[in-house]
Order: sequence, then structure tokens, then C-alpha cells
Amino acid sequence: MKEYLRIGELARLFHVDVQTLRLYEEKGLLLPQGREEGSNYRYYKFDQSYSLALIRYLRRLGCPLSEISGFMGQRSFTETCSYLRHQSSNLRNQLQELLRLDAVIQTKIVFTEQELKNLCVEKISAEHLDAMQYIALGNLSEVFSNELFYLYPTLAFYQGEEQSFGAYLIGDVPEASQHSVHEIPAGNYLTGYHSGPYSTIWETFTRMRTSTELPLAEDVICINIIDQFVEVNPQNYITKILIRILNHSGTV
Repeated sequence: MKEYLRIGELARLFHVDVQTLRLYEEKGLLLPQGREEGSNYRYYKFDQSYSLALIRYLRRLGCPLSEISGFMGQRSFTETCSYLRHQSSNLRNQLQELLRLDAVIQTKIVFTEQELKNLCVEKISAEHLDAMQYIALGNLSEVFSNELFYLYPTLAFYQGEEQSFGAYLIGDVPEASQHSVHEIPAGNYLTGYHSGPYSTIWETFTRMRTSTELPLAEDVICINIIDQFVEVNPQNYITKILIRILNHSGTV
């Protein structure tokens, strides 16, 4: 085995690019033994491959470079075990978070597929709906910074000129214990669908209202079925629309 390795040779040995080794040098994690005269190539002692192996091992465990620097400077067996236990705990927490996200994604897929199964865009009907739970996401200036907006089906509430949003909770939702949960009450609703961009959704509101003589609430609730997260073309968006049917005295 060669006593010294050029930077490219060491990089190939570990299947990393040269820029990675230069970054480790910049961070003070793995310094070359020197440079070759003439070519100016960095070179390393072969024994430094063990230090690089440790760096790569810690990176696989998710350790940031800043922590690796301190860890490599001085460590005992006890300190190593303590640090690895800490990283193991972090990995388990990350796994639980990934499993949570996967469950949310699977629930959203099932919801979308079920809604599309018997969907008829032109159909307008009166239905009795069970109560629906949601977490409020705020108005348009607030919704994009809320993680839940990206995980759950989106609700849009139209109250006159005001518009607000919510995350529609389906099934067992871990977030329900961490946020205030609101409820759309059970009752009779006029239901329909809007096909196309949100900018024309008011036309569908009007079409639904003029399709019946039933007394209807002013507020409108929308549930995104096909939206920007699954379809690039706004013309293909599908939105379910709910308008509460009032009793003949004008109340819910």
C-alpha cells in the first residue's frame, strides 16, 4: 500500500469528490501532509484514511461538521459512547418524524383518491355531512409559512370579501394535541365542484346559488382536491365547494 495518496486518489478510495476533501481541509478536519513540488497537488499519508473514515461515519449518523471538529479534537471511549448515544437518540426522533410525515402523506393520497372516485364536476346536490375538524392557518399572508399547509388538504373559507385557510384533519392527527382544533358543524350543505383556477371560483359559487331556491348561508367552504401540490396546470385544479343550507327561518 502506498504511504502517501494524492487528493484525487484519496477521494476515489472513499467515493467522494475532491471538493469534499477540500471542505474538510477548510473546516480543519483533515489537513493534507503537504503539496507536491511542481504539480502542487495536495497529498495525504495513508494513515489519514482512518480519520477520513471516522468523518464519513459521523456524517452518515447526521453529525454536522461543526460537531465533528470538536469530537475529533479530544475524545475518550466514554465520551465517544456518550456522543453516539446522543446521535442514536436524534436518529430515532428523526425516524419517528419521517413515519409521521409518511402517515400524513398516505392519508392525503387516500382522501384524494376517494374524492375523485365518484366525482362529477357538473353535479350540484344537497347532502347531509358529518362534522369536519380543522386547524386554522390564517389568511393568505400567513398560510405559506405554516408547515401544516403543506401536509394536509387545504380548506379555504370565503366570508364576504375575507378569505382564510385551514388544514383539514382526516383520521388520527398527531398535531391535534398541539393546536387549537376547530369544527365545521354537521348539517345540510349544498355541494358542488369547481374545475379550474381559483381566480374563477366565484363563477361556480354563483352557478351553485342560482341552481336552487334553498336558503343558503353567505359563507362558502372550499376543500382542495386537486391543487398546486399535485397538478402543475391550474386549469386542472378541482375544488369541492360547500354552502350551508339554512332552515326557512334563515338560521342554521
